[in-house]
Amino acid sequence: MRAAHLKVLAFSAGAALLGALAAPAACAADEAPAAQRGVRILVYGDSNTFGWVASPKDADGRVTVSRLNEADTWPRQMAARLGDGFEVKVDALGGRTTDLDEPRGSGSGRIPGESFNGLATLPASLSANMPLDLVIVMLGSNDLKVAHDRTGYDIALALGRITSTITKGRWQQKTAYAAPRVLVVAPPWLDDGKRFYGDFFAGALAKSRAWAADIEPVVRAGGAEFLDAGAVVGAADQVDGVHLTQQEHRSLGEAVGRKVREMFATGR
Repeated sequence: MRAAHLKVLAFSAGAALLGALAAPAACAADEAPAAQRGVRILVYGDSNTFGWVASPKDADGRVTVSRLNEADTWPRQMAARLGDGFEVKVDALGGRTTDLDEPRGSGSGRIPGESFNGLATLPASLSANMPLDLVIVMLGSNDLKVAHDRTGYDIALALGRITSTITKGRWQQKTAYAAPRVLVVAPPWLDDGKRFYGDFFAGALAKSRAWAADIEPVVRAGGAEFLDAGAVVGAADQVDGVHLTQQEHRSLGEAVGRKVREMFATGR
């Protein structure tokens, strides 16, 4: 009896010790929300978020991909202006679409076509970067390739699906985190890329000039805020007419930063 009693006491003491050791970890997890960690933002985009630098084809028809210094890209320009209390993560892939595969490939090299589908890869990116308070999405330019045969309204609907995926929060349903807010940025205008890409983006200028009117009501209906990059920088002005210059990155970073501060100042 005495031995059994001692075993019970030893088990009880061990359980109490384990509980005490576990308590600080649980408390730390409970205290992780925004008040302590600040506002955590994910920017999800394509080459105009990556900071793609256009380079002409060489004699063999090859293009060498390079990028601006990361600090000069618009998400980092935005982050610098937001300052303390904001943490910015960036997932930007050259060639990314809203919700289309790229079977012929795109971007910087050999990448599976399905990897360019922004809607398909979004939940994993969100999960990898949570907890999140805000997701900023700037996609749609690559949907304007002639091969995709998309209208501005087609792109608006795809951005609506992206908004819904974020706000429903199913990608983090095993957590206690609230779904983040969403800011959709309609990309800058494309000038058809004829200076550089031939007919690859034929018709893109007219579509991109008009698409804000299609995109805004769709994403707002899904609970997102909206900003039109075309109203800030107009048409992208690198030599290819598709990618932003360093100055345009700076201007867009300033504009998005003001919008983010407004969103969190008003609590909308």
